[in-house]
Order: sequence, then structure tokens, then C-alpha cells
Amino acid sequence: MIKKFLLAALTATAVAVPAQAVINKGEKSLGPKIGYVSHNSSAVAGLVFQYTFSEHLRISPEIGCAFRHKNQDAFLADINFHVPFGLLDTDKVALYPLAGLAFNSWALHGHDDVEAVDVTSHINRFGLNLGAGFDLRCSTTLKLNLEAKYTLVKSYSSAYVTVGISYIF
Repeated sequence: MIKKFLLAALTATAVAVPAQAVINKGEKSLGPKIGYVSHNSSAVAGLVFQYTFSEHLRISPEIGCAFRHKNQDAFLADINFHVPFGLLDTDKVALYPLAGLAFNSWALHGHDDVEAVDVTSHINRFGLNLGAGFDLRCSTTLKLNLEAKYTLVKSYSSAYVTVGISYIF
């Protein structure tokens, strides 16, 4: 799956038309992302919306899920703020540090041997996100993204690495 995504991303980059400036006030984008979460060593997937308030500030709410592994899975919701800046004197590449708020709802799956039933409990926690990302604008309406962040949550802190593709409108 990831190999197919990367191949599609490279193909899109190779045939991309010239792009506009990286950071445009009022720009919005929406798209899926996939990656890895360290807490339960599993895949994570989600949906990201971004709105650029100014050429120096972007808000990025996102929702996602960490897939079940080691009898744990999670619903994830974040509101991150990005401070994008151009890189390498090109209009197609931008780096950004990020900081934001996180809500994690981890489901812990177990088995009650006495009654022979599945037992699931949920742990809901708020926390903070810190990280950085990289945007590659393939065209005026398409961008690819690589992001790494660490979520500080009591007893459930995790590292996340994701790749995504977004439609710009």
C-alpha cells in the first residue's frame, strides 16, 4: 500500500505543472494520510483539513484512527498549528514546525475467562503535539506531505510518522 502511494506520488511530481507560491492566504486543502504510530506499533490513518490564515500561520484539524494491534486501537483528534516557510528558493517545497492539542481515545481489548466474553475499556486523554512536516506542491491543486510528530499524553505518549496527499482549493 505504501509502495503504491509513493509510486503515485513520484509519478504526480514528475508530470506536475508549474505551481504557485507555497503559502497563500485563505488557501484550504483536504486529504487522507497514512502512517505509523509507536504506542501500539501499528498503522494509523486519517483525514486532514488545512486552512491558511496568513503566509505565516496555518491551522490543521485532523481525525484518525490507530488500527488494532497488541489488543489496542484508538480514535485520534488533533488541532495543530503550522508555521510554514519556503525552502530551497522554490515555490514547490515548504517546511513547517507544528504544535497543537490532541485528544486520544484508546480502546483496550481483553477477554474475561470466567464469563468467556470480550471486555473493552476506553481511556480518554488530552495532550499536546509537537513536530515538523514537509509539503511538496505537485500542482496548483495537489500537494504531498510528510509529517512527524510526538504526542504527549499521560501514559499514552506516541510518535507518529505519516504521509498524505491533499487537494488544494
